Amino acid sequence: MKHLLAAVLSLSLVACSSTAPSVSLENGPNSTTARLGVDQLGNTPLPVGSKMVGPESLVFGVGDNWMGRAVIELPTDASASYNFFADQFPRQGWSLVAAVRGKKNLLVFTRADRSATVELDEGGVFSRVVAAITISPTGTAPTPASAVRRP
Repeated sequence: MKHLLAAVLSLSLVACSSTAPSVSLENGPNSTTARLGVDQLGNTPLPVGSKMVGPESLVFGVGDNWMGRAVIELPTDASASYNFFADQFPRQGWSLVAAVRGKKNLLVFTRADRSATVELDEGGVFSRVVAAITISPTGTAPTPASAVRRP
């Protein structure tokens, strides 16, 4: 029994030590941990105190040309987070295309040849609001001249 308890405790400690790291943005724009998230996501507006969830994010590139999906834990409630993104994205030159408000919120923006989708999930009573921000180039249909033709 004593060995079983020791094994369970050891496994618990190993499981706790392998939790996913997050990038903190709460120390301001001059801190090293803030610079990683802010630089990688360019001018993407994020509330102060946001944390990027690294293992759930898939980001290619840096600066304003990044693309992919950034999962962010937000320090504000769902309503304040929705209002933040609805207000701040247009200030960065994005145009609001569509918006859905509910238990899960969705905002869709476009800017030049890029599109951005912000999905907000309220989480539970004891969890933070999570935003999944997906940014990608907008696709264009191939022109007939560029289509592959077979003889």
